[in-house]
Amino acid sequence: MATSLLRMSLDVTVIIPVKNEAINLPQCLACLGAFDQIVVVDSGSTDATCEIATKAGAKVLDFEWNGQFPKKRNWVLRNHIFETEWVLFLDADEFVTEAFVAELKQLLSSTECSGFWLNYERWFIGRELKHGDEFTKLALFRVGAGEYERINEDQWSRLDMEIHGVGHKKGSVQEIII
Repeated sequence: MATSLLRMSLDVTVIIPVKNEAINLPQCLACLGAFDQIVVVDSGSTDATCEIATKAGAKVLDFEWNGQFPKKRNWVLRNHIFETEWVLFLDADEFVTEAFVAELKQLLSSTECSGFWLNYERWFIGRELKHGDEFTKLALFRVGAGEYERINEDQWSRLDMEIHGVGHKKGSVQEIII
């Protein structure tokens, strides 16, 4: 049973918001073979980002921010038609491990949670950082369970994407390590 469970595809759409991520994107995409769908949301990249994503089999959505709400992450939550039960947001410089994928395969089939706080390993110059503040974000949740926090732009960034914002979720959440 464990062997068939590990071969089973994850009912998760991975969303990767990008702009000019040709350097990081190949490694990120290479780790995502177990996920049902990969969607790259691009903000007008001028490098090979879109070509890399397409060649890897990801769907590429073009996003043009008008300076208003919604920004990139909420825009895709509102405008993309999801065919999976779960959505996972990754940045192009974030990589999932085999252990994370194996944990998800067991966890998602039996959980009643609506979302998961992901606790990230942090690396710098090829070494894992063992000290300092932990880095967590609510980046894995059921489709339709919520959106990212809307922040007043006059007091925050003027970027086209919600920055590690906490999603508003319906239901309970749990923490796992990515």
